[in-house]
Amino acid sequence: MPVSNNNKTIARNSIFMSIRTVITMLISLYTTRVVFQYLGVVDVGIYNVVCGFVTMFAFLNTTMANGIQRFYNFEWGRNKTDGAKKIFNHSLLIQFILSIIVVLLVEVIGLWFLHAKMVIPAERMTAAEFVFQYSVLSMFLIIMQAPFTAAIMAHEKMDFYALVSIIDAVLKLLIVLVLPLLAGDRLIVYGLLLFLINVFNFVLCFGYSRKRFDEIKFNFTYEKSTLKSMLTFSGWNVIGSFTQMLRDQGINVILNYFFGPVVNAAKGIASQVDGALGGFTSNIMVPARPQVIQSYAQGNVERAMNLTYCISKLVGFLMIMLAVPLSIEIDFILNLWLGENVPEHTNAFIIILLNIAVVNLLTGILTTIVHATGEMKKYQLCGSIIKVMSVPVAIGLLYYNYPPEAALLSVLLFNTIGFFFGLFIIRTLVSFSIRDYCLNVLGPIALILCVNILSGFSVHSLMSYGFFRLIVLILVSMGVTMMAGYFLGLNSSEKVVVKTMANDIKTKIIRK
Repeated sequence: MPVSNNNKTIARNSIFMSIRTVITMLISLYTTRVVFQYLGVVDVGIYNVVCGFVTMFAFLNTTMANGIQRFYNFEWGRNKTDGAKKIFNHSLLIQFILSIIVVLLVEVIGLWFLHAKMVIPAERMTAAEFVFQYSVLSMFLIIMQAPFTAAIMAHEKMDFYALVSIIDAVLKLLIVLVLPLLAGDRLIVYGLLLFLINVFNFVLCFGYSRKRFDEIKFNFTYEKSTLKSMLTFSGWNVIGSFTQMLRDQGINVILNYFFGPVVNAAKGIASQVDGALGGFTSNIMVPARPQVIQSYAQGNVERAMNLTYCISKLVGFLMIMLAVPLSIEIDFILNLWLGENVPEHTNAFIIILLNIAVVNLLTGILTTIVHATGEMKKYQLCGSIIKVMSVPVAIGLLYYNYPPEAALLSVLLFNTIGFFFGLFIIRTLVSFSIRDYCLNVLGPIALILCVNILSGFSVHSLMSYGFFRLIVLILVSMGVTMMAGYFLGLNSSEKVVVKTMANDIKTKIIRK
């Protein structure tokens, strides 16, 4: 397929992902407000910490899902249906075995930790146990859904992916709205209904994949060499996922131990805001990822690297455009969103998580190139050792009575150190210049950030507190980022890519 057509595919899929993000974010923001209203801060905190602990064990699935996605994209780029069919069947076998192992681990270790270590009011322990079991069942379905999601992504069917996400968000809003009308403990009922939504999502992905993709044929034989390659790749990748689990969910448990469920509620709100903005940036990352790996598999390493650089900058610019006005007006936005139900520390948590998100996004884009090469050992070992250090540092800081924000700041510090160490390792895997990356990617991102911050604080200081100032600040941030990003941040070849994508988006809108 010509490069211009590939760029148009990215643009088309970016449209679907953008529509998905806007709709799901608006629904999720309102859903969160209603959840706090009907469940209360304590029950929301209990749900976040219990589900977070269960999710902690899902790092194994994250590892395997990433491996499946990589091999699916790689084989689709080389051998199309024949290669993808082999990967699908092997991944289904791997995921089934993995799901059994994870469920057993969670049931044995998780229940002990729930009763022995978590800070949960005694009268809410029964509800927490139900939520725990619903979360385990949901995780089983998510693990088994990975091969079907990989097929959808490899075929770049982002329209269906976006539709499933929108349906998921709408259903979650509906169950919150009907929650007061249902009998029984609201937290238990809420957990059950969320599990049923996961069942529905699995059925949708399963049915769509079976109907649309020729390679989704069940064959219970396997090739030892293929199975070994997938497990070897994921074996090194599991180290990175394990440390990410310690970093993310470990911080939740630490905050719960030192400060209780109310601070977990604040962390949960901050994570939701971070996830919403990450959804916007994924509008570019997700459609581009299959083409980066497929280009590498076809031997077009130059396009894979150029696309990586371009996507890194576009994602960085988009994150800046969203994060700067949010950070400046964070108190007003939280009051507008949640009213009087804003837990203490929420504003600081959000700002820190936004900084962490920028580092993680840039790291994630570069990791796509590492996945394409299949050489995970050095990259994962180095990054994992550095990132896991944030957990004991966070424990030490909180032990000596530092505020909860210190835990997240330790994550930011070590993630940043890990990112720069990762650049040196990538240089040994592909043709990659750290100097060029810093000048052509990090330099423009830093420049746009400075311009955006200066213009943002100028608007903030010249206008009065209120909704109108927020709107003006968002519009100024959008204008400054797009103008400065295009004329100061992109080189000539990247401008061609952006123009191609923009023209395709304009054509789609005119046709509609």
